[in-house]
Amino acid sequence: MKSMKLAALLLTALLLPGCAPKAPAPIQSQFLHHVYFWLNEPNNPNARNEFLAAIRKMQAIPSIRHSAIGTPAGIERDVSDTSWTFYWLVTFDDRAGYDIYDKHPLHDEFRTKSALWKKVLVYDVIPEK
Repeated sequence: MKSMKLAALLLTALLLPGCAPKAPAPIQSQFLHHVYFWLNEPNNPNARNEFLAAIRKMQAIPSIRHSAIGTPAGIERDVSDTSWTFYWLVTFDDRAGYDIYDKHPLHDEFRTKSALWKKVLVYDVIPEK
């Protein structure tokens, strides 16, 4: 009986305004920049750390609204490509924000590290409204 009362109290608390867990905010940017990298030495910890340090440095570019760095989730399916090493999602308010990023000195500095990767693939997206 006590466990039922506790469950009812918890459910009530979750249903009260302001008490429910908050869902993550949706990406509201108007320009999405998806970048996939294939490192020359994907299993070399030094190469991975050097790459990550260089890409994280770019997060200081002022026109970037959101960024996320990731690795393959390891889900093998016929439609999935898990051959890449790192992924970077960068969002901007608009194309002008992307242009600032593209010409920024920190982005130019990152490009000098291109010997770390053998392939890069970019998908730039304008979300549907």
